[in-house]
Amino acid sequence: MFCSLLFLSLCVFYSDQRSTPEDDSYIAAVVEYQVSANSAVNLENYVRLIQDAGEQGADIVVFPEMTLTRGNSVTIPMNSTVREFPVPALHPELYDEVLVSISAAARQNEIYVVINIQEIVNCITNPNDEYCPQLNLYYFNTNVVFDRNGTIIDRYRKINLFGEFTRTPALRPDLGIFETDFGVTFGHFICFDLMFQVPAVQVVQRHNITDVVFTTMWFSEMPYLTAVEIQQAYAQTMNVNFLAAGANNVLVGSAGSGIYSGSAGALISIMPGQPTTRVLVSKVPKVPGQLMPQDTYPGPIYDDPAAMDNLVLITDPSLPSHVTRLLRNGSQEFTLIDKDVVCHFRVNLAQREGEMNYRYRAAAFSGVRSFSGMATGGNRVCSVIACTGESIDTCGRRFENYISNTTGIFEELRIIATLPTPRKDNELDADRSAYFPVTLNTEIMPLRSDDYTFQQLSILNIVSIYDFLLTNTNVELYTFAIWGREYTTDAQLASPPSNQHDSAETTTTTTTTPTPTTAQPGSSTTHRINFILFIGSIIIYLR
Repeated sequence: MFCSLLFLSLCVFYSDQRSTPEDDSYIAAVVEYQVSANSAVNLENYVRLIQDAGEQGADIVVFPEMTLTRGNSVTIPMNSTVREFPVPALHPELYDEVLVSISAAARQNEIYVVINIQEIVNCITNPNDEYCPQLNLYYFNTNVVFDRNGTIIDRYRKINLFGEFTRTPALRPDLGIFETDFGVTFGHFICFDLMFQVPAVQVVQRHNITDVVFTTMWFSEMPYLTAVEIQQAYAQTMNVNFLAAGANNVLVGSAGSGIYSGSAGALISIMPGQPTTRVLVSKVPKVPGQLMPQDTYPGPIYDDPAAMDNLVLITDPSLPSHVTRLLRNGSQEFTLIDKDVVCHFRVNLAQREGEMNYRYRAAAFSGVRSFSGMATGGNRVCSVIACTGESIDTCGRRFENYISNTTGIFEELRIIATLPTPRKDNELDADRSAYFPVTLNTEIMPLRSDDYTFQQLSILNIVSIYDFLLTNTNVELYTFAIWGREYTTDAQLASPPSNQHDSAETTTTTTTTPTPTTAQPGSSTTHRINFILFIGSIIIYLR
């Protein structure tokens, strides 16, 4: 079915004056872009969207992953031509038309521009221009950054490919970093990179980065990894301003863009369930999370909830490996433990009756998960997730058609997780694990930052207590989770299914302690320490 391209712009206009290093904020734009199969049409659209962002006063505009060149390849001679003639618009005979046109648009509109392309490196004919471990043709998934003058100032090659079998991961794990004339230094990376220590954690912690650019063609996964859900959670955990531009193709679950500021959440975001091209613009405080009271921010933009039925979503394949318990009506307090993860739940749930109403499971998980068969990664989770039925195989799914008032009413929901404290990898200068406050409603959008509180307390630098409290009882809740990545177990085999999936309980307090499926060095010692400290933490938190 043919879907016409919709050009929609946020009806907010800003001063033409550029932001300066002395300003306490800058203006950013990200583009949710529905790709065309015609590269010439995409290029024309990009130029128009750059102008659109410039007219709204943006200092920087970010485009999504792989929505410009559509399989065509571009050469970026960073070590030769770019050094001598860094402005493609002034030397069109030396560069591909894509770089020339974007350079000219950046120059004309005096705006920083970040695009993503397929880059080609010919190590057969030009082995001295680039790092060439072999005499091959290399194809990379690459970000290119232009300054206000149209100068190419940075290039970053994707390190963690999601399939992309014709492309090569970056030959060296170089981080993407660029400075601006308004006093902000940005890190940048691409899509699946978000899931990994290098670069998503390293670029922030090693270089004290407070602002990150993210180009993506995300394939949203229920219940923890839909696009805007994890974008907002990353910004909060890393305490950064996060500029995320998403490709739009609802038939494969690709949608979702936004600008986020630390614990303040979404300054503006969108998760459309229909074909959409849209420029999102917002003022961004230079100190993440510290919004200026005199400024206004657009906030989340909600699509028609019924339109979200068009968005084809996948489900986390690790859910059968979770230790879970079905929630029942009324008050309940219990603990789930999986190896080094201890999850304590306090719940007061009023569930609606009927076939078209969600049921909920509490879950704990410590193991290794698969990312759609493309890679595996360590995962630690304490969560409450919605299910279309009572069995675990119905979790992480939506009803085919959106109907309001199908969720339970959580008069109380609190998760207290006892987890190993993230340790620093001194060589990488980055934590070996990270924990994210992940939330979702039935409209496939995260909760607003004032709908919950998320606090952390480290004890003896051995374990950390994460206290996650729902404060808005009116939300149509789908996911409420402390979702963690344990990078040290990446590339190991995915954990087998768990046999700890029970039926509805009749007791008020239950502790479920499964036998670990795999032996881990020091796991029993860690488990004992966790449990002792966990008991103390419960006394402190639940008085």
